[in-house]
Amino acid sequence: MNQEKETASSHSEYQQVYENHKPAPWVERNGFAHWGMAIAWVFVALIAFNIVGGIVGFVGILATAESLDVQTMLDELSTNFDILFLANSSGQILIMALATLLVVKLHAVKGDRKEFLRMKLSGNVWQVTALAAVLFVVAQPTILFLGWLNSFLPVPEAMAQMQETMAEMISNFLKSDNALLLGVFHIGLVPAVCEEIMYRGYVQRAFEKSWGITAAILISGAIFGAYHLQISNFLPLATLGVFLAYVTYISDSLIPAMVAHFVNNGGQVVASSFYPEMLDEKITPEMDIPVLLVIGSVVLTTGLLYYLYTLKPKEQEA
Repeated sequence: MNQEKETASSHSEYQQVYENHKPAPWVERNGFAHWGMAIAWVFVALIAFNIVGGIVGFVGILATAESLDVQTMLDELSTNFDILFLANSSGQILIMALATLLVVKLHAVKGDRKEFLRMKLSGNVWQVTALAAVLFVVAQPTILFLGWLNSFLPVPEAMAQMQETMAEMISNFLKSDNALLLGVFHIGLVPAVCEEIMYRGYVQRAFEKSWGITAAILISGAIFGAYHLQISNFLPLATLGVFLAYVTYISDSLIPAMVAHFVNNGGQVVASSFYPEMLDEKITPEMDIPVLLVIGSVVLTTGLLYYLYTLKPKEQEA
């Protein structure tokens, strides 16, 4: 019995010594800023994501195209939604998720990496997860209003054309056969996991280490909005990013953000499958805004955000 106590005491002392003399992560040893490395990775990941997606798409077209002439392959590329979304999901899984897990090794030593990414459970995680899911339903009219405000901003013609093409591609995909299950997977589940690992797990924590939690929430949300390359949707996307960062901070876990992200994206896929006319609606300055619904949404959203704040353990507040 005494020997067991001595062993436990010795182990505890060893852990304490290790914590006190733990080596600094690569970023700090080499004089880099966590936030600077995060910005660099965002740009590298954007390029790598498109390269991986392009390669997967090209291989898929080669395997399925009836003819290898250029025009046939281009037509296949614009109409074969299975390959298009497979390419997109492959880029997200390989770059935003798996490659980001490797980049984290530069920011945290072995044993601290799950904590760095908040890939863990916490005491309030399930309560926050449930409330986060409700938040993303309640906030939809607020997001619609922000999209309407965003529609007043000028958008370069080339960017507008690209966004129109992307929107048309998604719309055609969701109107196709078997779109519901595939859409929930490619548009709902994959981004909910992969984007959260990159933005709320990695980018948010990197900025938090450099500039504190408030700046980390706001900046990671803005980067999330900008990364989608949709100027006409920047305000709603950035706001969603801020909400996701906020619930991640409150819970100290990625799970609430992943679930809320899935509810937002997957919910839109399900809704559009039952109401396909939604896909043809565009947010413009001329559209009528349901003012009372927006006001109610803002009030409820604010109330939920405040209540979530009360769930943050006091000793963890920063």
